[in-house]
Amino acid sequence: MKNIKICLLFLILLPLKSQSAIFEFSLDFGYDKQLYGVNRQNSVVSRNYSGGISTYLFDLTAIDLTASSTQDITSQNDRYNVATGIDVIGQQNVVKTNVFGLGIKQMLAARGARLTPIISVGYAREMVTSSGDITVENTVSNARSVFSLTESKQSYNSMFGSFTLQLKLTERFSLKGSVKTLFQAFEFNKAKDNLKYLFGISWIF
Repeated sequence: MKNIKICLLFLILLPLKSQSAIFEFSLDFGYDKQLYGVNRQNSVVSRNYSGGISTYLFDLTAIDLTASSTQDITSQNDRYNVATGIDVIGQQNVVKTNVFGLGIKQMLAARGARLTPIISVGYAREMVTSSGDITVENTVSNARSVFSLTESKQSYNSMFGSFTLQLKLTERFSLKGSVKTLFQAFEFNKAKDNLKYLFGISWIF
């Protein structure tokens, strides 16, 4: 493990022999939590992991291959009556989205710039799995039961777009922040409905 860390540090700090990158690898992570309800008893938690590898065809233009996984968990802890002596006291929905994309990445500043804006657009295959459960309580005996919801799976042909600001720390290693969108193919009016804010790293090798 120690040798792997040393090799990775060497690759990050090693000066490039030319100004044109051959490959660039990136990792991103996003986390968002929202609380709502009179007593802040409900929540929506979203986690996103993504990675990509870019092959530069020209100095500032690359083919971008990406993969991401998002998990959105909605927890509702409101109590309401559904039948005599039966209350629903909780419901949880879990949506997992896996996306594989292929597109074009364009740097909007010279490669030697300290701060570089980057845009990416392309095609994506989106696979969505939904599941969840409902918790009910017998108001007479106070006994609780949990019922699982039927899992559903769907897939879509989609498009993705992103805007990234990349801060160069060394010639090979950068920090970056991104705004990404994913929407069904050619439904451009929905691009603003699914925005994710991510923080990550990238390095050239």
